[in-house]
Amino acid sequence: MPISLTREHDGRVARVGFDNAGRGNAFDDHALRELVAAMQAAAAEPACAVVRLDMAGRHFCGGWDTSSFAGLAGATAESVAAGLRDSDTQLGRIRDLPVPVVAAVRGRVIGFGAGLLAALHLPIAGQNARLTLPEVRFGFAPAGVGFTIARRLPRPQAYALLTGVTEATAADLLGWGLVARVVADDDLDAAVDEVVAALAAVPGDTLRGVVGVVEASLATGSPERAYEISAATITSREVHA
Repeated sequence: MPISLTREHDGRVARVGFDNAGRGNAFDDHALRELVAAMQAAAAEPACAVVRLDMAGRHFCGGWDTSSFAGLAGATAESVAAGLRDSDTQLGRIRDLPVPVVAAVRGRVIGFGAGLLAALHLPIAGQNARLTLPEVRFGFAPAGVGFTIARRLPRPQAYALLTGVTEATAADLLGWGLVARVVADDDLDAAVDEVVAALAAVPGDTLRGVVGVVEASLATGSPERAYEISAATITSREVHA
């Protein structure tokens, strides 16, 4: 599936495209690794301040490609668990990017797509976006996605979603903190354009500093690293220019 990388706003915006629209933007191991590598390469450019992730077609993510399930025949629990850990490690690399990732969330977000969504920094949803977790219909319990949902949602709603009893609306995703905004579907691309342009206008490495403050604060529960990052931005030469 094609993965593209282009740069805009004098290199401050890296635009990464993922196109497996024929299968609803479903993932397998190879596709996930390729996407993560492209996003890491984009953020590694010193001029880059924000990554824009464009998921092609009508749906944000169709989950894990069910055609890969045949490969699980005869697999041990240990090898399957290792594969699940690896996919979550890949998502963690998106979460750990030094610049924010902005994306439009439209249509369906299925299964693994919830993990991808949670790894992004500034996802913006169309009002008709829907999240479903169909794993139980295949006879297994969600792993990393289950962990993410259990940590982010109220307990009864986590059970309802993980057992397939209900689906989440865009308003639910906003209320649970899984998206930053909800806009009319027809306005989604324009809303993403607006956010990306605003971020691209932030001077210097400030956005990298903001990402560092947020992620260090969440990881440690302490403001100490935030003091250091903020001080570095305050005393940088660009502040005095």
